[in-house]
Amino acid sequence: MKSWVLGSILLVAACGPAKPPADPSKADDSSSSKGEAPAESWGSSETAQASASGTSHASDSASAPTTSSAPTTSSATTTSTSTTKTPKAVASTDDAAPTSADAGPHVPASFGGASYDRTQLEVVLKRAARQVKANCGAATDENGAASGPWGKTTVTVKLGHNGHSKGGTVPSPFDGKAAGRCAAQAFGNLIYAPFAGSDADVDWPVEVVKP
Repeated sequence: MKSWVLGSILLVAACGPAKPPADPSKADDSSSSKGEAPAESWGSSETAQASASGTSHASDSASAPTTSSAPTTSSATTTSTSTTKTPKAVASTDDAAPTSADAGPHVPASFGGASYDRTQLEVVLKRAARQVKANCGAATDENGAASGPWGKTTVTVKLGHNGHSKGGTVPSPFDGKAAGRCAAQAFGNLIYAPFAGSDADVDWPVEVVKP
């Protein structure tokens, strides 16, 4: 019985329909279609990436001049602003100082010779003139009253060559008045550097101020 069943199976297997032979052309078409699909997909991916990269570089290049032009404009504005600012000249008062310091009367340039120190003599004469201005206006007469006259006048000082003055004189209306005598006496005992030659007279301006 077992041998009969096994024989039947072998018979059915031998009599079954045979497989048709494979077609090589179809196999080639199938393989080529399967192989080309990834190639197209890969190529299109690279093209898309390249296109995106090119677009990115183009946008960066387009934006670069705009970014670099901003500091140039700012620099130009700064340069223009700095060049248009001109510092104002400041007037110096140093030039006027010698004139104000040199204001006032002076001893004649010929007095005492070329080597004589006239500056020191002028200091002594100016000190006497300040004493006249501060005191002689209040000088009183025999009645005890300050009767003047007041104002500006000139004292002629007798300068001895030995370095001591020998008094002074004042013109009218001060001559003989208490204020005039006060002014002459202020120049009567001056001490200064001696000079060569004989005694000399020097006129020096004074002011008698009314008290």
